[in-house]
Amino acid sequence: MKELKDIIKLIESSNNPQAVRFEPHFYERLKSRTNDTAVLKIREIHKCTYYTALMIASTSWGLFQIMGYNLYFYNLIDTTVFDFLFNEELQEQAFKKFIEKRRINFTIEELKSDPEKVRRFARYYNGDEIRYARKIEKLLRG
Repeated sequence: MKELKDIIKLIESSNNPQAVRFEPHFYERLKSRTNDTAVLKIREIHKCTYYTALMIASTSWGLFQIMGYNLYFYNLIDTTVFDFLFNEELQEQAFKKFIEKRRINFTIEELKSDPEKVRRFARYYNGDEIRYARKIEKLLRG
């Protein structure tokens, strides 16, 4: 693997730019936050109901499976998720911005030489520090 983005695309979507995955646990947590700024932004951009906005926020989208919530909370896109799904360049730009904003934009060399950076990336990108880090480490070795 030449770049971090190549590893994450493989792990998250098997390189499928139209991959979509609903996360019901996130949806349940988000339901009580009626004035959430990301949800309000989703409603405005998509011209949709509150519950549709919750679904969009609670779904991972595209090559990098970035949560809809994060796409709008971090201002990674200013278009619909449907435009996002069919624009690989926009997906790559959003991934780059996201890891920069989360301060996890490590190089392959940094990850290969520092297991703590792998765990930090896994924690801040996926939330699963152990299993996700193992997936990254496996691809770094291979």
